[in-house]
Amino acid sequence: MKLRVTAAARNGTGVARADDGRVVFVEGALPGEVVTAELVRTDRRWARARIISVIEASKDRVPISCSHQLEGCGGCDLLHVEPAAQLRMKQSMVVDQLVRAQVKAPDPVLRSLDNDQGRTTIKAAVVNGRAGYRARSSHDVIVPDVCGAVDPAAEQLLVEGRFGQAREVTIRIGNRTGERMVVLNGNANGNGNKVMLPDDVLAVTTAELQSGKRAWIHEEAAGRRWRVSARSFFQNRPAGVDALVDEVTKMVDELADDGVMVDAYAGIGVFAGTVGVGRKVHVIERGKDPTADARVNLNGNDALVLTAAVENWRSSPAAVVVADPAREGLGVRGVRALLRAEPDVFVLVSCDPSSFARDAKLLENGGMTLNRYTVLDLFPGTSHVETVAAFVA
Repeated sequence: MKLRVTAAARNGTGVARADDGRVVFVEGALPGEVVTAELVRTDRRWARARIISVIEASKDRVPISCSHQLEGCGGCDLLHVEPAAQLRMKQSMVVDQLVRAQVKAPDPVLRSLDNDQGRTTIKAAVVNGRAGYRARSSHDVIVPDVCGAVDPAAEQLLVEGRFGQAREVTIRIGNRTGERMVVLNGNANGNGNKVMLPDDVLAVTTAELQSGKRAWIHEEAAGRRWRVSARSFFQNRPAGVDALVDEVTKMVDELADDGVMVDAYAGIGVFAGTVGVGRKVHVIERGKDPTADARVNLNGNDALVLTAAVENWRSSPAAVVVADPAREGLGVRGVRALLRAEPDVFVLVSCDPSSFARDAKLLENGGMTLNRYTVLDLFPGTSHVETVAAFVA
């Protein structure tokens, strides 16, 4: 069918309307384009489609430079969009979700990364000992011979590494320290296939981690050195940490008075160890590995590290709350628990536009006002969006 695309959905797909009134989500289509598309999934009120041809192209469309993306790699879904336009597109995705949630919001600040060297964490499937990416909407695996989206030190392991009989591998490197680690899921060696990696790479299996073995690397970001364990979350590039810490610091410094800070969903303690310097900080993280890292990283800081779910935290008064939840967001229970601290300033770091908008509405209903927010291009070439927002009481 022939479709005119009018908007971008929250996952970056084009939005059009068919002659029968159904909304059609068109993979790879841009707002303003006219395309011929083929339906791949239908429902009573909506459908999904893929482009067959572009009849009228957007001025923001550019040729895809990655041969693996043309093969169907699902890793970078916005390579057909001019880089500056990608950030504007992500802005529209966030704004649209706030409008749908009926949240009163100012215009956002837009920010790209400085001195970015690419992703430093890669999760890949393993086929015949080699690492590869899942194809779009498929379990097929595309094994790359080059990947411009990742840090060169990680790319070497992705392309040249041999991972034995593992089913999946996580590659994690320290861009600014040179340390490298791989985590193998499945039998590492067997049937004559061995793990083959450079001598500097620390290799560990998920079975070893589950049995109690500890493994970590270090990274430098936001002016500090961090220990990051194999099963701890860390942003996928140090340039992203630099930008996030800078944005949160500016918001807290400009809006908050002195007093206690809560670092919720704290991971390895990045915000406590930067934004929270000079404050008493309550660090809340449910994972045992990241809280172990946080205790090391925050040694010497005035920080109380708690291994607990945010929803179960016994709240105490705080001037500032900084929350960086997983993709599903804070939710009703998370918002309720953190607002019991009665903060003057609440900074929310979100990696999903829809959960960000839902949480923003919950905070608004709880008496907070969205004062300012920044849309960060933390994942160039992809439709993933990072938002940092400050709410005030």
